[in-house]
Amino acid sequence: MRLSAAEDGIFSGVILPTWSQGRACFGGILLALCSRATRLLVSPERRLLSINVTYVGPVAPGPVEVRCERLREGSSVSHLECRVLQDGKPRVVTLVSYGTRRLGSLDMPRIELPNWAGEPGAGLELPFIPPLSPEFTQHLDYRWEAPYMPLGGAETPSVRGWLRPALPATLDEAQILVMLDAFPPPLWSQATAPFPASSLSSHFQMVDAVPTANAHPWFYYDGPATVIGEGYSDVRAHLWHEDGTLVAIGAQQFADFSGRATSRSSRDFS
Repeated sequence: MRLSAAEDGIFSGVILPTWSQGRACFGGILLALCSRATRLLVSPERRLLSINVTYVGPVAPGPVEVRCERLREGSSVSHLECRVLQDGKPRVVTLVSYGTRRLGSLDMPRIELPNWAGEPGAGLELPFIPPLSPEFTQHLDYRWEAPYMPLGGAETPSVRGWLRPALPATLDEAQILVMLDAFPPPLWSQATAPFPASSLSSHFQMVDAVPTANAHPWFYYDGPATVIGEGYSDVRAHLWHEDGTLVAIGAQQFADFSGRATSRSSRDFS
């Protein structure tokens, strides 16, 4: 979607119904909105470092307002707040950081692409079938790794697979955020019947620049849960470029609306 600048730091736009899931918009498109809006307020020499998100309420397809505020402009890091409003009410609140590379005394190797990932694009292809498929998935090309998929009967709660934009496009930070948020909660991989779940909050961190050798590359997603219990769960996700570059990592907390009886214990899969 396109953003139109109303005044300094304030933008307007319209989210199309094709970016929805159920009655609300897909969270990844809201992340992309905040990324592209804040990107216009910082130097292009500074790359996106992280974005912290709280989903205050659902955003319906249609008009939205995006308000950005510069909180601090340091010598190497810029801090901004960005809100998505609908009907005058805040629906999404984000804190976004951009920065330049810094010299440090320590370094460590990046986490490598798992050997179980297989060849780029390997896996089960499920076609877009409305109304069974969420609307936003038509914009992405998925390859699922069984049994780590919804209703897959996995022994441990995790979601894995390859994905990329459905059509070749110039990849930017916003599209990486869309892909990092595009897989479902890992607790669904152990479910025996569909039930609703919703993101409460997220933290996404860009690790490295996206290689540009391939115009339409695949990305591998590995998203295990670490805690499930008392109506909440999480994911600790990694996203690799097909050449093995770790591009981004993320953590999310989900609310489980399955209506199960509350348990006093949780299951730890870390």
